[in-house]
Amino acid sequence: MRGGPRERSELIRPGSRGPESAVKPPQALCTEIGPGLYDPDAQPPTMSTNQAEYYRGLEVASAALRHDLRPSRGAHADRAARVHEAIQPLLDQTEDHAQLACRLGCSHCCHYPVGVTYPEAMRLVAAVRLRPELIERIVDASSSKREQSWEQLVGAPCPLLLDHACAVHESRPMPCRALGSLDAEACAVALLTDRMPPRDEVAWWRGLGAAQALANSSPRGSRELRSAVSAILTAPAQDAERAFAGSRTVPGSD
Repeated sequence: MRGGPRERSELIRPGSRGPESAVKPPQALCTEIGPGLYDPDAQPPTMSTNQAEYYRGLEVASAALRHDLRPSRGAHADRAARVHEAIQPLLDQTEDHAQLACRLGCSHCCHYPVGVTYPEAMRLVAAVRLRPELIERIVDASSSKREQSWEQLVGAPCPLLLDHACAVHESRPMPCRALGSLDAEACAVALLTDRMPPRDEVAWWRGLGAAQALANSSPRGSRELRSAVSAILTAPAQDAERAFAGSRTVPGSD
């Protein structure tokens, strides 16, 4: 699903049923010697594979962002595209990639709430700007789901999902790129339970690192896809950043 055309749309956050575009970075490496106490002279433990992959994704994405610092409206979408292009080879070149169960038409993961960063929201806005049917779907979905909790959004289809495929696959945000399932049946079960499906962990953590680099943009953080894109689409062009900042925050992203 991650590498094919018009496929999927989310990323499940560790320990929860919902996806998230950006999370806080791993805790600083240190040696704990008691509750809340740390020895500043102790040698830190070896960095875990997950942390190493996280920082690899963060480094690649940050390097891509250094080459495009223009403040114009269109440049934000370009920055997301630059990061997506830079990180995609790292997501595709993993030991588990050939075993992915993701296929065109498999859309279990497209029924979770998705977090997007500001550059990614602007890229999605650019992708749907000339497609009034998609704009209507996004605005209607944002309005109808406004009062639902993050947990209650689990099971609701992404408004960009058409015929079990993403209508803007090339512009999909990082959560939709980094999650690769190794068991489609387990994904179906996950929608009804708290049981997480097996995934490509290396790609997952690289994606989290890249998402953090994008989340460090201004305005910072991550917002729920329906809310953020709808807010930008219905706001004057000069108020795009304010509209994003005022949209629904992803739990734990700030």
